[in-house]
Amino acid sequence: MPKPKRAEPKLVNIEINGIPLQVPEGELLVEAAKRVGADIPIFCYHKYMQPVGMCRMCLVEVGYKQPDGSVRKMPKPQASCTLPCTEGLVAWTETEQIIKDRRAVLEFLLINHPLDCPICDRGGECPLQNNTQFYGPSTSRYIEIKRHLPKAFPLSKYVALDLERCIQCGRCVRFTEEVSGDAQLAFLFRGAQTQPHTFQLTEFTSRFSGNVIEICPVGALTSRTYRFRARPWDITTQKTICTMCSNGCNLYVDSRAGKVVRINARENPQVNETWTCDKGKFEQTYMHAPDRFTQPMVRRGKEWEPIRWSDAYDLILERLDALNGNGRAVAGIAGHWLSNESLYLFQKLLRGAFQTNHIDHRLTRYQGNLSAPPTQNEYRDLEATALVFVFGADLVEEQPMVFLRARKAVRRYGVQAIVAYPQPNAVEEFATLSLRYRPGSEDALLKGLLVAIADMLPNPPTDAEWIRARFADYTPAQTQDQTGVPADVLLAAARQIAESKSMVVLAGEKVWNHPRAAEVVELLQVLNRLTGNDAREEGGLNLMPAGANQQGALELGVVPHLLPGFARVDDANARATFEAAWGTPLPSEVGLSTEGILQACLQGDIQMLYLAGADLVSDYYEPTLAERALRACEFVVVQAVRMNESARYADLLLPACPFTEYEGTFTNWERRVQRFWQAHPPQGEAKPDWQVFAELWLRARRQVPPFNAREVMEEIAQLVPAFDVCRYDRLSEEGTRLA
Repeated sequence: MPKPKRAEPKLVNIEINGIPLQVPEGELLVEAAKRVGADIPIFCYHKYMQPVGMCRMCLVEVGYKQPDGSVRKMPKPQASCTLPCTEGLVAWTETEQIIKDRRAVLEFLLINHPLDCPICDRGGECPLQNNTQFYGPSTSRYIEIKRHLPKAFPLSKYVALDLERCIQCGRCVRFTEEVSGDAQLAFLFRGAQTQPHTFQLTEFTSRFSGNVIEICPVGALTSRTYRFRARPWDITTQKTICTMCSNGCNLYVDSRAGKVVRINARENPQVNETWTCDKGKFEQTYMHAPDRFTQPMVRRGKEWEPIRWSDAYDLILERLDALNGNGRAVAGIAGHWLSNESLYLFQKLLRGAFQTNHIDHRLTRYQGNLSAPPTQNEYRDLEATALVFVFGADLVEEQPMVFLRARKAVRRYGVQAIVAYPQPNAVEEFATLSLRYRPGSEDALLKGLLVAIADMLPNPPTDAEWIRARFADYTPAQTQDQTGVPADVLLAAARQIAESKSMVVLAGEKVWNHPRAAEVVELLQVLNRLTGNDAREEGGLNLMPAGANQQGALELGVVPHLLPGFARVDDANARATFEAAWGTPLPSEVGLSTEGILQACLQGDIQMLYLAGADLVSDYYEPTLAERALRACEFVVVQAVRMNESARYADLLLPACPFTEYEGTFTNWERRVQRFWQAHPPQGEAKPDWQVFAELWLRARRQVPPFNAREVMEEIAQLVPAFDVCRYDRLSEEGTRLA
């Protein structure tokens, strides 16, 4: 059933600097001015926060067209950041009065502002510098001594406060109140002592604290990790995508002398807007870790011996030949940090050259045979739906950007939220109802909800009778006994779900790693059908992937039962298509999942295991099983960026590049394919993952390999129709969702 299209916004006619244009009704004038290239300077305004008109830097002259065609001007300049566009609005941004007013605002701001631009980390990219140069006074009339306050006060682990520079624009305070929701910062004291700080002068512990550094317009809040490490004119900036979770946040990576010195958020209205979490901003430093791999190494007893890449490839192929073509004795597990191009070539290498379908990427307890994308929605659906149901997910920890967008939906657009989680969590701050259940009772809670919802639906579907019959024992009272959720709270949640016009379900880690994960997933799918959200544009079920490119791994067939594009490996027609394209026969039987691979290693059935970017010992839900399997396997190849727990059991180590050292694409949770670029050269002899797989393919199959990531994506697009819009020359700046 096709989903309905969203209504288009109403347009109004306005005029800016004599240029007529149409804009969406209600759009702020400061944003509308950008459409005609008119520059309006700002300090306190931020497009993703509510306007407050505090700094008065964005003043413009405004009037309205009258019925006779004349323009009636307002008696005083208006703050364009608080003025919504309506029919007939006329604005002037560069009149003599406005120029004078801007100069006066800047003169006041500079009275106490220190002239320490040469040592300020914001120097060279500071809005106050830029506005002063273009709009400020040429000289200062203020000759008295400026105020002096402590320099670089450590506000948090990552943020330093230089109070002398603060102009009280309120951006940082408003961010913690409006966006992150922790409300940790506030303006304390009065007069010249007014300062942004935590209420009790304690540490600023927000998970999103790094954003206040980027939105501060004057360098009052600076990064403690970047302090004095570089200047804007001696760094190289490149666009990239965050790899810390599946949210796909857009970032800028700043490099100096071949090393990453800073990571900033990059605006993408469709994804992270202009925010990032502290994990993505400050904790992606593994590319320069002291235990970084820079050359291939082979184990000789208890020691590692460096070898050449050609010798490493020969060793892999010799081990493969020793198996006499027995692909069932070979397996591969890929990590979530590999690009789409790398994942595609990895499964192609395993299937086409190694002749095995024992391939997977899933490290959670749930390893069911999904045959369709596990997510149905995108970010903007969170703001358009009627209800967001967070089930078994600590959003702020697992999906930080989804958390921010869900909170924004509730705060700004009146969306309702329900959260079901066994511990206290940040979503409870804005949720209407909280179902805090006993750990492990997710399935019982869902059964109780399904029965209650089925009884409340005005026009119950055919599933309702089946639900009542199958789960008749799960009355509200019995559900309370099993889950600990009060019966009245359960009924209130069921009523809200039954009455909602649309609902987005966000399921997380507690679902993926539940002892009865397959049953919980099935129950969530039943809930999605029962409420009709599978056919609504702003509703649907989303089994949120955890890894950066876990969604891409599923789309590109890094699972034992699927080829790229969700084609089954036991489908003769689909297999024939790939055999013709790759020039090699493919195994037809469904392979083993990650758990099956590890068990086969213990039994001696898997004799060669290839780990590409996967740290099983650290990330698998049962690390002891992973450790025993790696010990038991005869030959383990680990392709990784740095020494990890799994690499300690390897027989051959291959140095891979992190995402900052090559180009490619990632697929985030909403199935949006986004491109990233190389920020600095690879260290030592490290190679991009896709290149390693391509060179192994060349040696194993004697076929011409792809020579760059663009060619790999071209091959993917030819074989998987959904990726046709993801060719590099077609991929939009904001990324493209797969059809």
